[in-house]
Amino acid sequence: MQGFKIEQNASKTYHAFSPRGYSLQCIRAVGQSKTTFNASRVSAFLKSAGLACEENFLKEKSTENVLLILRSLSSGMVDYISRKFPINILKKEECVPPESSYWGKENRNLFSQLCNQLDTSIILRGSIFNARFYLQPDVWAEYAQELIEKFQRNEPVRVMMVGGKGVGKSTLLRFLANQLIQECGRVLVMDFDPGQPELFPAGCVSASLVSEPLLGPNFTHLQQPLHSYFVGNADIIGCPERYVRSCLQLLSDCKMEFSLSSVPTIINTMGFTSGIGLDVTLDLIRLAQPRQLLQISSRSPRRNFPAMLEYDYVTQHPRGWLTDNSESAEKLPNYEMQAIYSSAEISEKSLEEWGFRPSELRQIGLMSYFSQMSSGSQWSLMETVPYCISWQDLAVCVCHESVPPALTMAALNASLVALCILDNKTAASVPYYQATSGQYPKILRELPLMPCVGYGIIRGIDMVKGYIYVVSPEPSERLTRVNCLVMGGIQIPESLLLDAPLSLNDDQDSATKVRVPYGTYGPSTSQPACRPYRKYNPVFTLRNVV
Repeated sequence: MQGFKIEQNASKTYHAFSPRGYSLQCIRAVGQSKTTFNASRVSAFLKSAGLACEENFLKEKSTENVLLILRSLSSGMVDYISRKFPINILKKEECVPPESSYWGKENRNLFSQLCNQLDTSIILRGSIFNARFYLQPDVWAEYAQELIEKFQRNEPVRVMMVGGKGVGKSTLLRFLANQLIQECGRVLVMDFDPGQPELFPAGCVSASLVSEPLLGPNFTHLQQPLHSYFVGNADIIGCPERYVRSCLQLLSDCKMEFSLSSVPTIINTMGFTSGIGLDVTLDLIRLAQPRQLLQISSRSPRRNFPAMLEYDYVTQHPRGWLTDNSESAEKLPNYEMQAIYSSAEISEKSLEEWGFRPSELRQIGLMSYFSQMSSGSQWSLMETVPYCISWQDLAVCVCHESVPPALTMAALNASLVALCILDNKTAASVPYYQATSGQYPKILRELPLMPCVGYGIIRGIDMVKGYIYVVSPEPSERLTRVNCLVMGGIQIPESLLLDAPLSLNDDQDSATKVRVPYGTYGPSTSQPACRPYRKYNPVFTLRNVV
């Protein structure tokens, strides 16, 4: 399943997700198990799970069939996203079994009952179902096997994946990670894509150590990274230098940890392939120094880089955004280049709507992140008790817009903020504003390079007492290190702010009075945010002309 082989193990349960809008998961038999099949033990296990199956029947079928035990997953994250996101991505779809003599009326009814009990659509080969299915080309397995063999020979495995938007980098990343986890135990994933990251909400670059299979889209397996840095926005066009320096610091942090030196590494990159995108990608290759580079090409030339990023091209190209070819020629290893075509592109016109805009995917990721605080199926974010932070030793920053100091606190209220750590050395080098009367916290005039421990929502600001109230799924022991709140271009879904507790919604008389803590009216409150209008950026033009 997505590159991971599920071995016979009665004590191990895997959480798999196959929501609408993503390529639907495919489960297939791949050969005999390493574990000897024991019909008596399996029969006993089925009985303990409330399932009846004759032992003789298991013995007859054991050599030619796979017994797959499915359970309905109870998850606060699933409940919350299903309830709050306007498009129900986790709703069960009806599926018609294939036409055959076996699928008579009785078996069809039993199959329908099974799907209803699991609240899942089980799609059999040949079924009638209009969806986009997970594709796994043979070249993926061949490439993964090459990496595994290199690891077994104690050769370095450090793969960088590059390619345009929508070519399937995330899907291939999960496949390679699952293959390497199965053989190597763990994988270091360095995610340089702040727009569509794999293991952390958008806006950051991060490094995570993965030891469990990734059996679903990114929002189903978010985890606390080893290191992360807040870039400020999902789009790096306004902050390319800060983005490259954040990636460089992330590489330096991981290099300092000796325990990671022998761990297979996968480096994920963004899908920005022209102009600034090419410049920063050249920087990342020169700074990350991969041993293998995997370039995924689209059949649409506008999605691709202007050339294949082979060693000679990268070392001879005059410059990136921060680096030039004279620096890279000596340090960059002569990496192995592998080019493959995308298998994620769809030609069927009827399936073009099977997917979401990038802004919607970021919202789903944020909902999943904050659902870690969920206490039940009807949990509301407004029921969470916020952390109270005094701004005496706190710095704040609005990094994506120019805001006058007097309006900074109003801009921060009810916004998503990155929880960052500002050390004394960095603080001394950053210009800031601080009112002499203490009516504001320290306001940074620019965003320095800072570690980020997570995200929070500013629930309210007490301007008289100097308190900021923050809601965050991060534990208090991690928040004690936070001394800087940064507001960037990542927007919080409106439905999170307008989600009043169920007890208040049930009271019809007070429904219009207690939509805490912020209110709005009109049909747009339940809709996902649209992509904001991108202002003209003369820097982008200048970089291409000079």
